[in-house]
Amino acid sequence: MARGTLGRLTRSTPFALGILRVVINGVFLISIAATSFDNLSRLPVTLLRPVGVLQLFSWSFYDRLITSRGMATLKWALLLSLFMSTVGYLTPFSTKLSALLVIFYQGLLRSFGHFNHDEIIGIYFVMVLGFSPCGDAFSVDSWPSNRIEKRPLFAYGYPILLMQILLAWSYFSSALIKLRVAGFGYFSPDNLPILAIYHSLDNLHDTHFRLAFWLPTVRQYLPFAVGLVLVWELLFPLAVFWKRARWWILGFGVVFHLVTLLLMNFFFAYQLAMYVVFFDWPAIVRWCRRRRILKGLSSRWRRFRIVPERFPGIRVVGFKKKGMLLWDKECRFCACVVSGLKRIARKSFAECPYQTIVETLPQPVRRWSKCQAHWISEQGEVSGGSTALIDVLEGSGRTMLASFLDTAACRPILWFSIRFVSQVAHKKRPGN
Repeated sequence: MARGTLGRLTRSTPFALGILRVVINGVFLISIAATSFDNLSRLPVTLLRPVGVLQLFSWSFYDRLITSRGMATLKWALLLSLFMSTVGYLTPFSTKLSALLVIFYQGLLRSFGHFNHDEIIGIYFVMVLGFSPCGDAFSVDSWPSNRIEKRPLFAYGYPILLMQILLAWSYFSSALIKLRVAGFGYFSPDNLPILAIYHSLDNLHDTHFRLAFWLPTVRQYLPFAVGLVLVWELLFPLAVFWKRARWWILGFGVVFHLVTLLLMNFFFAYQLAMYVVFFDWPAIVRWCRRRRILKGLSSRWRRFRIVPERFPGIRVVGFKKKGMLLWDKECRFCACVVSGLKRIARKSFAECPYQTIVETLPQPVRRWSKCQAHWISEQGEVSGGSTALIDVLEGSGRTMLASFLDTAACRPILWFSIRFVSQVAHKKRPGN
């Protein structure tokens, strides 16, 4: 019952969660890349008032950090971790590191006295992603698909639902705080003009619109506008549970934040970007794949990935040797690789062109023999591509090298490299 409800509320797929990982971490990546950390290093450390856990660091640490070199190091660490998180490389590690560094960086900014609540929802989201299986699809880690752990679909749906609820709560709680602090005085005709003009007179904003000075001329209508916004904030949770109301609520939110920019000169860019948690990303991608340009790119990528490296349930019968490498005799690159493997092998292994025994090979193996090399184990099991290379190294006595290449850090790169080289070599074969 819980799974059925979750399925009605959100897309419980690894692809949907993977897309959110790309977008959310990508927003922080672009923001960090466009920010000058050197300007922050010019501030005197004596202005710093560490908040929260940042008080645990010593002042000597901040003396070294608030320098050109220290801030450059922090920026590159943020960029590297966020880039790895965005592309989905070493995702269980990189997403947690990104969340930790983003929290530290945001805390450092607040320690200089500038407080705002724009980025906070994005920080919550990177924390959720850090403890979710967001790298199981649409990621570098998912390239060798045999490495991805099979999980129930609710493992992907609940993180998405949690992010939707957090975003809805940020608006709902904002309305409650306004009523609690200001009461009915919040609907005063002069409340919004005073606040908007105050923010338009300072120099702490990126924009300097002057539309706030027009508000006193329409002050009699402002209580209704403020009340409409308050009702919208209170009703925002409906976007989580009622899909028909979702686009009206999100659309009103876009208009609200644009008007806020023009009247008060501050723009909740992160808040707006986080609306992506409500999008039906699988449907959007399916629509994009039907477009001519993206359709071609998608088709090429599918052809690139379709070559299998595992053949479960298939055995090569009548095979009595301790493993054999099958390769394409018409491929010069394959011949060079086989020669190199023989030179570094500690134990000899059998090898032969697949053409010599092609008739004895099962049809699924025979189908892909032109696209990649295959390794037949002593038990008759078949592996191909990067998996075959690892099996060959292990069978030839290079167990440490095989174990290293089979790690989470090397495996996706090895898979992509072999697939790319194999595709190029296949195109250069005679007759292609």
